[in-house]
Amino acid sequence: MALALKNFGSVLLRHASSKYAPAMNRMTNRQVWCDDIQPIENLCFEPVERSYMNVVVIRIIIVYILLMACALLIPLMWEQWLPMLIVDCVLAIAFAVNVALAHKIYDFKGYALRERDISYRTGIFFTSVTTIPFSKIQQVSLRMNLVSRIFKLYYVDVVNGSQSASNRLTIPGLTL
Repeated sequence: MALALKNFGSVLLRHASSKYAPAMNRMTNRQVWCDDIQPIENLCFEPVERSYMNVVVIRIIIVYILLMACALLIPLMWEQWLPMLIVDCVLAIAFAVNVALAHKIYDFKGYALRERDISYRTGIFFTSVTTIPFSKIQQVSLRMNLVSRIFKLYYVDVVNGSQSASNRLTIPGLTL
């Protein structure tokens, strides 16, 4: 029952914006049964491109190189080498964990196109699914950064008409 209530809002949006909605002069208000609602968990999500994992790993490497370079400044400030070694060890462990999680990041990112909306799933520990009906989309744009340009991958930004902070959906790692 809780699952059906969770999807209730998206079903309302889908039915309200449907191109099959009845004309205004013959309005109907049929009941939607909870058993007829397809749960979002049953969607078949398409994974992002496999080379997106390389983009994630390269970004992690760049960040940790910069952090370790900053750790080299510690002996200049305190004239002690032990804090630098501790910071570098912690950064090395964090780097190994992040690279290991890069494979999981790829496994959990995906998108699904349906008849009237687009859904995007992300999150390793706390999975979230964002669904935007096509009738609410105001702008779609493509962008690349320096690392994704090497692999010819795009980020697709979808902007909807809501006034909330979550009015933008970004799907990374797609090709044309």
